[in-house]
Amino acid sequence: MFKAERKLTELIEKHLSILCFAAFSVLGFLIRLKGRHFLSSDMDVFLIPWFEDMQAAGGLKGLKEQIGDYNVLYQTVIALMTYIPLNPMTMYKALSCGFDYLTALTAALLAAGLLEKPRFGTLFNSVYAVFLFLPTAVLNSAYWGQCDSMYAFCLLLALWLLWREKDLPSFILLGLAFALKLQTVFVLPFYLAVYFVKKRFSLAMFLVSLASFWLSGGVAYLFGRELLAPFRLYMEQTSTYQSMWLCSRSFWQVFGNDYPEFGSFAILFALSICGLGFYVILARKKEIDTPSGYFSAAAWFVWVCIFFLPAMHERYAYFLDLLLVLLAFLDRRYIKFAAASAFLSFMSYAPFLVHDNGLYREDAFIEFFIFVWFTHTVMTTPETKPKAAA
Repeated sequence: MFKAERKLTELIEKHLSILCFAAFSVLGFLIRLKGRHFLSSDMDVFLIPWFEDMQAAGGLKGLKEQIGDYNVLYQTVIALMTYIPLNPMTMYKALSCGFDYLTALTAALLAAGLLEKPRFGTLFNSVYAVFLFLPTAVLNSAYWGQCDSMYAFCLLLALWLLWREKDLPSFILLGLAFALKLQTVFVLPFYLAVYFVKKRFSLAMFLVSLASFWLSGGVAYLFGRELLAPFRLYMEQTSTYQSMWLCSRSFWQVFGNDYPEFGSFAILFALSICGLGFYVILARKKEIDTPSGYFSAAAWFVWVCIFFLPAMHERYAYFLDLLLVLLAFLDRRYIKFAAASAFLSFMSYAPFLVHDNGLYREDAFIEFFIFVWFTHTVMTTPETKPKAAA
């Protein structure tokens, strides 16, 4: 080996962690760049027309009226994008991809902090890379152009802050996540469980989330939007999709698609299962005092809502997949669940991105048995505190 080569290899070894982080970041950008010209049906039929309607209405002035079916915060983002002289599809995707990086960085910092590992170390870089290259994360943002990474970032950070007993910022972020996606309600049973177990904060903290949610429409109110618009929009969304499932991994695939008759039953059934989990936690049969116990309980409640509630879409499992991947790093018992859930989510994207047949009825059986296995693991295995770093 020449002297120059030796110096170069020594330099690489000395700064390996930082170089790996930079390499993963660049590769993550390149793989997302490949999707910049892909026009999904949602982008073509909804997102771009919403942008054009907002632009025609005068940008921020267009916030006075409802354009599209997203809540006021995301409409404000669209309105602001109309002032930027770039292709709207590029802006939609760039925004979502930017939050992919924020989510991956948050997950890496979270895992390293919980397991007392160094930043930019092996664990940190591994979590960062897996989150960044998770197929559904790449497809959701760079190809589909959806905004799930935005609410997922807020929600993951909110859960981390709640673990660290920083309750006020946690509830503020919970409200912002709710302003971006109605599916944030899937974590509310877990927040209630923490409230009863920890007895650390008041129920009034949920009013902080509502205030944060409402204030997220502040710009729109200045331009004449009605003050209760954010609440009204979600009330309308709850009755939009009258179907037991919508290309999702749903328990009801094995039963049938008669929403008028069985929609209410399915909601009560899901709430009953959440109630059972709630009881197990309050009875201290399931500990949430360890990182794996805490995040596995959160993931369990989210999974119950996604799998047993009616009218669920395929993308609603986005945050569940992220939680399970995080769990896989906190506790190896959960690797199998993270891999299975991520793969099933990947399959469910097919009808919208490559117009394939997507999920089959057998997938509901697979998902059900995986969920039961996950429930058994979450509820019956004793939690152990992580060992301190050497």
